[in-house]
Amino acid sequence: MTTSVADFLRLHVTALGGVVDDESGGLRALLPSDAAAALESDDDVVLATDAPPGEGAVDARLGSAFLERCIRARRARPPLAGVALPGELPRALPDDRPALLNAVRACLTLQGDEVRHATLPVTVRLEDGAEVAPLDLAAAYPVAVAPLSAAERAAAARTLQTAFRRAGPEALGTALEAIARRARRDLLRMADYYASLDAEMARAVERARSPEERTRRDAKRRLLPQDLEARRTQLCDRLAARLGAELVAATVVETEVDACEIPVRRRARATTLVLRRRAGDGVLEGPACASCAKSALHLHVCDDGLHPLCERCGRAGRLDAARCPACRPHGGRAGLALPVEDPTVTMRLGRWGEPGGGIVPAASARLCDPKQDPEGPPGNPPRRVVVGGVAGPGPVGPGRRT
Repeated sequence: MTTSVADFLRLHVTALGGVVDDESGGLRALLPSDAAAALESDDDVVLATDAPPGEGAVDARLGSAFLERCIRARRARPPLAGVALPGELPRALPDDRPALLNAVRACLTLQGDEVRHATLPVTVRLEDGAEVAPLDLAAAYPVAVAPLSAAERAAAARTLQTAFRRAGPEALGTALEAIARRARRDLLRMADYYASLDAEMARAVERARSPEERTRRDAKRRLLPQDLEARRTQLCDRLAARLGAELVAATVVETEVDACEIPVRRRARATTLVLRRRAGDGVLEGPACASCAKSALHLHVCDDGLHPLCERCGRAGRLDAARCPACRPHGGRAGLALPVEDPTVTMRLGRWGEPGGGIVPAASARLCDPKQDPEGPPGNPPRRVVVGGVAGPGPVGPGRRT
């Protein structure tokens, strides 16, 4: 369905708390003072949507600066809708605590030497920020929802960032594979070019007629390793993939749940784990994993902090303070790495084997930052190529809802 400019402006002005009415050739809008300041317009303004603006009117047609500001403001505040699911399971015990779940739609953007987009749905339990299974909304009906609280926004933001970092590379795996193929192709071309160039420069040194000419040509040949390293760095910068996420829309789903509390005790520490059964579809939900935030029914609990962990993060139950990922402080996140064979690593350039001869250093012959690749230089190809980092969404502020 296509929305006209006038319809979009009506919806946008109404969402800002303003009043809009039809006017000859456009709309007349009465905006709140803060909204008018953000849109760089007067409080009472005539918007020309169908014809060139007259005296005192603002151009709001396609391509106008006013419409672009409205679109940016609209995208900065994703729409939030609310639906409810009817309860269908009998409850033996009274339970009047609803579970609010947020069905979030996010747009992932992978930017390297090209731009790719993908849509990722994530369902978050707002009570504790657990990522849970999606709900079937076939029987849902719309309801009015209150704005999310600060605690709910913070819990949803943490879970969304974790989900984006985990699922983003998989959702855009085809694009990452294409980047790896282009890197391999360019490295092969680079290896062929510098191998032929080194051979030609060696013959040029032998053909020199004077010692001065031979010295000059030999000095140029010795610079080949540095030139190859610079070209490799340029290739890394050109193919570096940056993965970002933008929140598009969110739906708050309200459904009744049956809750079961399970006490857990170890030594002098005690906690309570809560299992929930959704009335709408009967799906069981476990507590949130303290490391990856996914809802888990098969749990491990660490020895010291009693952190609930899923099977992947729990490491088969061997969980002292050194092994529990929730007890350890999180360090910097490693870059996104793709295995790409680099034929330029083993190239011998610039009088190899002779005194003062040059060679491409093995440690610097990878398209990655040594700080992000602590394994050190491997002995043989293939090499690991760091093609970008995974970045989640920014902090959720008053202008963005989750």
